[in-house]
Amino acid sequence: MSPRKRRPPRTRAASKSRFSVRRARPGDREAILEMSTRIWGGHDYMPLVWDRWLAEKKGALLTVTVDGQPVGTSKVSLLAPGEVWLEGLRLHPDYQGLGLSKRIHRATFREAAKLNPRTIRYSTWIGNEASRRIAEKNDFWQIARTGWMWGKTSRRSPVRSCVATIEDLDAVVRFVRQSSCYESTGGVAGVGWTFPQLTRRRIRRLLSRDQVLVLPRRGAPRAVGIFDIGKIDDDVCLGFVDGPDDDVTLLARDILRIAADTGPNEASAMLPMGRIADLVHAAGFDKWQPVRAVVYERGARGVSDDAETFEEVLRRTLQGNESDALDLVAEFLVERAPVRLARENVRDFVARNLIPDTDRLLIGCTQGFFEELRTNLLRTILRGVIERLYRRHGLVGDAMTATKRVIVVKHRGRRLASIRARAASLHLTLGPGFGACFPRDIDLPASEVRVDTKTLDEASSRYESITLVLTEKSHIKGAARAIDIIMKSAATRR
Repeated sequence: MSPRKRRPPRTRAASKSRFSVRRARPGDREAILEMSTRIWGGHDYMPLVWDRWLAEKKGALLTVTVDGQPVGTSKVSLLAPGEVWLEGLRLHPDYQGLGLSKRIHRATFREAAKLNPRTIRYSTWIGNEASRRIAEKNDFWQIARTGWMWGKTSRRSPVRSCVATIEDLDAVVRFVRQSSCYESTGGVAGVGWTFPQLTRRRIRRLLSRDQVLVLPRRGAPRAVGIFDIGKIDDDVCLGFVDGPDDDVTLLARDILRIAADTGPNEASAMLPMGRIADLVHAAGFDKWQPVRAVVYERGARGVSDDAETFEEVLRRTLQGNESDALDLVAEFLVERAPVRLARENVRDFVARNLIPDTDRLLIGCTQGFFEELRTNLLRTILRGVIERLYRRHGLVGDAMTATKRVIVVKHRGRRLASIRARAASLHLTLGPGFGACFPRDIDLPASEVRVDTKTLDEASSRYESITLVLTEKSHIKGAARAIDIIMKSAATRR
């Protein structure tokens, strides 16, 4: 028998140690900077920013300690009122893999919450799986993927674009907000590894610093490039550029020319991957291959706290429009493929690999129930009810479970509908829990409509739950109307 492996001493020690996160102190400097020499191959930027971060009044610089010894750090920054940025998360290599990163993040999130944030964001290298998993488990959603590029500055050609002024504010803001670059980055613009929101207030400040370039020199802008100065090594960073291809290329080269007068011999760019990053890379930001970064934001946009979750909204939307989604993705792939492909083959590939085959999921889920039905008429009625729930309202997949006796459909975590089989009928029960929406005298095509008297709302004289007994093909219309009524009530109920 082989000897039992012993746990590493640091793991046993760490499990018995006292872990804490507190505000950083001047005395932490030596230990933190020594730790930084063991991160990123000794090229960590922490020595360049520690003193400045410690002196900042807004936000917080945190120190992570084990038994009182500093072993990590984290920075909470306030970029603008309500705009919180997280950065500088570091943990000593000897203490990684022990679950401490999760505890640091939780402490950092608590500190960020004290700043009354409208939004909380941070960025990370695309290959940092640990950081990305923590984001995705703490209600952060990806808003941008960007490439960080560098180019050698040059004085060989004059600046051909025009420096915009405060008088151009409205035109520049209008251009930016209608651009694909703005949409691709969720409205933020990179400067190093920081991504402030590109608000009207920020654009005004950048205009006042002569950091916005436009083309042409007169009239409404056809192309705009915006740069800022990084706070780590004072380099020029192109964070936004858009317009026709030739103009984007010209603006990128102008940035390299302008950066030549600032001191460093290189400039950087943080731009969305795709057309824009490719053009800027080809224009001279090609000193190294782009380093990809992911920008995360707390919470999903467009979904309020008391509505459905972000995943539920998107899943229902995709399932309710699956055919359109298949067509769009297949068309895109056929156009981009390097060889000619048969469209139906591509569509089948998309259905199998990229978009869930909902029809297959439906059949698999309901097959046992379907086979237990005694007549083809009941099977036809069942198909009609399921089609309404699926095609019109996107309720399928995780929302639907089935046995040989009952199909249950859930919405927002609550039972919305159940379908039970009898010898010669199907019983469709809708609600309760989604509002009193069925009137006392509701008239629906069905063999019988039973209101649940226990769900009567006295103020409106409406019921939250009804059961329809379905025995004829024409009763599918009654079921569809009842489903539409409860879904409409669910959509307006908060």
